[in-house]
Amino acid sequence: MDRKLVITTGYNKNFYLILEDNTPVELKVEDIETSKQTGNIYKGKVISYSSAMEAFFVDIGEDKEAFLPKKDVCEEDCKNLKKGSTILVQVKRSPVSTKGAKLSCKITLPGKFLVLLPQNKGKVSISSKYEDENIRNNLKQRIVNLIKDLNTENYGIIIRTSAINATDEDIIEDFNFLKELWENIKRDSEKLKAPALVYEEPFKAFTIIRDYAADFSEIISDDIKLLKDIKNFLSNNFSNVNVKLTPYRKRKESLFFEYGIDKVINKILSPYAYMKSGSYIVLQETEALVVIDVNSGSCHKQKNLEETAFKINTEAVKEIVRQIRLRDLAGIIIIDFIDMTEKEHKEKLLELLKEEFKKDKRPVKIKGLTQLGLVELSRKKLEESLVKQLSQSCQVCYGKGYLRSEEILLFEIEKVIQKMKPFAKLKITINPKLSNGLNQLLQKLNIKELVEIEYNNKMHIDRYEVEKIS
Repeated sequence: MDRKLVITTGYNKNFYLILEDNTPVELKVEDIETSKQTGNIYKGKVISYSSAMEAFFVDIGEDKEAFLPKKDVCEEDCKNLKKGSTILVQVKRSPVSTKGAKLSCKITLPGKFLVLLPQNKGKVSISSKYEDENIRNNLKQRIVNLIKDLNTENYGIIIRTSAINATDEDIIEDFNFLKELWENIKRDSEKLKAPALVYEEPFKAFTIIRDYAADFSEIISDDIKLLKDIKNFLSNNFSNVNVKLTPYRKRKESLFFEYGIDKVINKILSPYAYMKSGSYIVLQETEALVVIDVNSGSCHKQKNLEETAFKINTEAVKEIVRQIRLRDLAGIIIIDFIDMTEKEHKEKLLELLKEEFKKDKRPVKIKGLTQLGLVELSRKKLEESLVKQLSQSCQVCYGKGYLRSEEILLFEIEKVIQKMKPFAKLKITINPKLSNGLNQLLQKLNIKELVEIEYNNKMHIDRYEVEKIS
């Protein structure tokens, strides 16, 4: 697979587009003005405790109070935690809508090949992307032996997918770096007064390269300074990896348009995603969960319904996983595939789904089929979905996506007119598209001569004004 990273920068936002075989699979947005909180470590101050929610509310110095579930507090801290206590916490999920950041005392420090777990003493786990038990056990034993003498504090670790290709020197260097980083964080936190930011996650460019272990054939950017910083980052952290760094210098066409990032954004903001066969999927994000529906559309090529359903569903799996990554959909996700009756087809579909999600760097748990034949899965949520990051609520429908029908508006106007009686003359201001319906209403009420109608093209069709003239 050929993977590229395209970076375009602006005065307030940076966009990062990941292409796999020239197909957009992930789009990351970085707001330069407001720092991304996920991964940041704070020295927080406990404000209160909610026994109903079994959670502490913590001031970390940001706009909203953060939320620390009791289950995510280390045992030694939990005993002494009370209002006014200071505690070292890490943001596990950035603020979403009206909710503050979600915190944990169980710090995780990701490196190139390992993730350090300072509070999880002795824990050693391995990426779920490794399914072969022999590979898992051999890799785990090898790394435990490598760092045994260095890990005097018995820190826990998670072995990342990229570790399979790392040399012994790479693993030792990565562990020492993370160990030193944690020691610096502890030392800095002791000097600071709560609430305070102790450690800030690096720029998104570096975290993307780190999470993909620099597995890019090319990185293209219109920011020459950033490319130089990336070159230094690669030299210091991935010296054995050869990545082509390409400065974008075309003056006639912006990199944003050259790689179609504008078109990618427009597609992300649409609830529909179409496939080559003519079938399509509908993606709807709600407060509670994400619902994805597969539709046959104009695809009816197979001889029978079962074969048609299986063909469309297998094509849909790849597009669904791509759209989940591209839109950064997370939390509970329900997929309604086209109904199939054969058990073999259902099992193949779930296997294909698992295989496709191996490309995703975010933890995904596929729960299987429900009794209604729906596929249920969960994907770790770190921040708001891209749809929410790239859009704002409509000032007319207030984010509902629906407007009142003409019949309801006219019914409402009728009731307003009745409420204003008695009157000598009324003035009604509406959008011209409502003119026929309003004239019919006034004629029916037998008050057409008493009403002056003003048409306003700028007034939204969902709005109207009724006022007494005399």
